Amino acid sequence: MSVWWVNLGERFAAQLAIGALWCPNRSVREDGTLTTPRWHWSIIEGAGAGEFVVLARDGRIEGIGIFRQAAIPDSPKPLGFPEHQWHDMGWLLPTTFILFKQRRSRDELTTGLFGEKVLHSPLFNDGRGKGHGAQIYLTRIRDTDGIALFERIAEILDVEQPGWLERGIANSPGDQGPPEPNSPAATTRKAIIQARVGQGQFRKSLLEMWGGRCCATGLDIPDLLVASHIHPWAAASDVEKLDRFNGLLLSPAFDAAFDKGLISLATDGTWINAANLSLTQLEKAGLANLDRYPVSGLTENHAKYLELHLQNARERAKASQSA
Repeated sequence: MSVWWVNLGERFAAQLAIGALWCPNRSVREDGTLTTPRWHWSIIEGAGAGEFVVLARDGRIEGIGIFRQAAIPDSPKPLGFPEHQWHDMGWLLPTTFILFKQRRSRDELTTGLFGEKVLHSPLFNDGRGKGHGAQIYLTRIRDTDGIALFERIAEILDVEQPGWLERGIANSPGDQGPPEPNSPAATTRKAIIQARVGQGQFRKSLLEMWGGRCCATGLDIPDLLVASHIHPWAAASDVEKLDRFNGLLLSPAFDAAFDKGLISLATDGTWINAANLSLTQLEKAGLANLDRYPVSGLTENHAKYLELHLQNARERAKASQSA
């Protein structure tokens, strides 16, 4: 599942009117000659049908878009775009626009995300509640930020426009027969709907497997329990995304630390302090005395996912120490 970001700017209405994103396929020099396009234009060639794009404008988020097919090259510039500032030909990316009833603050929706300066990232949050946006048109968001932001947007739309996701994905041409080469398979589109964090069959299966309690602490408040993938969604196959053995039902502190690879879980159910956090750090994070919270009920089916998680956690820790 890929999540993109587009800064719509002054051409928001024009793109909304044609139901597509558009950007030039050549840059225009001051003397009027043409040269190669900017990277944040040409990246549109990597967009695929069924993928999502966060619609940003003027420090606000307007909603979410779903690409209906791959970008169409050599498309004429639509009405409403600058006459002489941009080249007359470009890429047209048909998109279903799903807008909030009232646009939301970008900083509020991205709180806790985009905390690292990453190449080609659309945003950097400085930790003081202020986001610094990049002057770019289109980019792909790294999974750790993109999927979390998608969830926040989706939760709002679930209330405002029930069934929005099913309707939006149904607009993909891939539903009218065999998927096109650049279209997501039907199972992937269903997985996006069903395996949403806090929604769908994946969460239901974990609630049943773990008896409605955090598998570590025993917390039994459903609203605080997270259906956490062991092998991350972004790296998982279509089958693994929905496999209940690729999941743990966790309380917030355990989920956050497990997701970041700060802690991991051995196949015998004991927790591993993979990042070598100090006792003080563990206590302040709500993870004191990890040995008091062994997980029972793990099976051989969990083992392959847990081994992958531990391997990735150790690689993260090694990279962090050498940075």
